Amino acid sequence: MVIIKKRFVLPAVLVPFLMSACAQKREPVVINVNPAPVVSEKEKPEASQEHQSAARVEAARPATGPANVNVGWQRQAPTPPPTQVVTSPPPPPQPVVTQVVQRIDEASFFNTQVHGLAVQLLKNFRGDIGPEGPIAVATFVDLNDLYRTSPLGRYLAEQLMGELQRAGFTVVDVRKTNSMLMKQKYGEYSLSRSVEEIAKETSARYILVGTYVVRDKFVLINARLVSNDNNIILSSGMKIMRRDPFIERMLWPSAAPPKEPAIKLPVKGFGEPTEVRLISGS
Repeated sequence: MVIIKKRFVLPAVLVPFLMSACAQKREPVVINVNPAPVVSEKEKPEASQEHQSAARVEAARPATGPANVNVGWQRQAPTPPPTQVVTSPPPPPQPVVTQVVQRIDEASFFNTQVHGLAVQLLKNFRGDIGPEGPIAVATFVDLNDLYRTSPLGRYLAEQLMGELQRAGFTVVDVRKTNSMLMKQKYGEYSLSRSVEEIAKETSARYILVGTYVVRDKFVLINARLVSNDNNIILSSGMKIMRRDPFIERMLWPSAAPPKEPAIKLPVKGFGEPTEVRLISGS
């Protein structure tokens, strides 16, 4: 649009040109007053190899910053395609393995220890025990007083009789009476420690004897299988047991017979004549 002020008088020659320009509605042409100097290819300074390498690295570097921000003349980096996450099927459920810890009571543990003592006696034996070699088992006694014993010593002998019998050996119970004893309101008995009631003679080739000693928190037990013919030790075994409350209760009451002459019950050797009489006194 051309504004003509009154104080200027246009020449008549320019009026047609101005009229035609307004009719065509052309956009105004912007003329740069200070154009940048044009430099030819020959005049351009050659870039050093170091600058070229830096330019290549800079060109290869990905654009930083948010993808939706157009910083000046920089071209907006293309949005990468969404990453497809490939999920593998879950593994099959594994069976749950639970470890069962069996707590053993003190009495069962004591029984296991005595069984281990019997196994030692069988492994350490240096002879032949067959049907013709019965074994008699004596009560285990205190090592410091060979006439003193306790429920512990009596039970050790009791279980070892069963252990040896289950192993296939012939075991003799010297407490067997000649007949069945009956007492009204009490029951029937066939075991006794009364010399008048038990058998007057017993045949055994071996005798199992044993001792125990109590020291601090432990009980040391020794067992020996002795020949009844020549007193030779044919096997032995030992166990160290912890003095737990169960064993502590089995150590009491501890008792010893009176210091009067003991009654002797002879145990004849296997194959000897049966004329054996009961000897009393010293």
